[in-house]
Amino acid sequence: MTLCIFILSAIFAGFIQGLTGFAFALIAMSFWVWILPPQITAPLVVCASLWCHIISMYKEPRTFIKPSIVWVYIIAGLIGVPLGTFLLHYINADTFKFLLGIFLLIWCPLMFFSPQLHCLKDTELRMDGLIGFFGGILGGLGGFCGAIPSAWVMLKQLPKHEQRNILRHFNFAIQLFTLLIYLFNQTINVNHLSYL
Repeated sequence: MTLCIFILSAIFAGFIQGLTGFAFALIAMSFWVWILPPQITAPLVVCASLWCHIISMYKEPRTFIKPSIVWVYIIAGLIGVPLGTFLLHYINADTFKFLLGIFLLIWCPLMFFSPQLHCLKDTELRMDGLIGFFGGILGGLGGFCGAIPSAWVMLKQLPKHEQRNILRHFNFAIQLFTLLIYLFNQTINVNHLSYL
């Protein structure tokens, strides 16, 4: 039964990822965390999300944006990843589920209603960096590095192509770095093989 839920939720999350370009990690984790501990689900989410991003980066048309816009998020996110991977080893499964639930209760309506907050439109790069840092922490903790930045770029009312480029490159960089840290710290182990 566990494997059936795992596969069906992966298919569903992959479908949403293909449709929207993001949210694989949040959707997959929403199911997987109920059948597996976070220390197993987080590396699985990162591996699957990274694979989804590789496919989407290959398929999507290239558009140009200023590299400085993306690098602020990426550099700050890379700084946050080790903190997230550290926390993953100490977080209790029930606490993780509770925090994920609270986060989804806030994030889902925010993304659905997408309020127009004009005060955020011209925020400084420092705020973008802070958002990237928290995205990096969430990336290391559970693979959902794009959750906070996706809400942020939407609230900033950036053009859609710019939002997509920021998220595509940020998510790819953070998930790749997270995977490397998981391998280095042996967070990925034989328990993951049957699911990979």
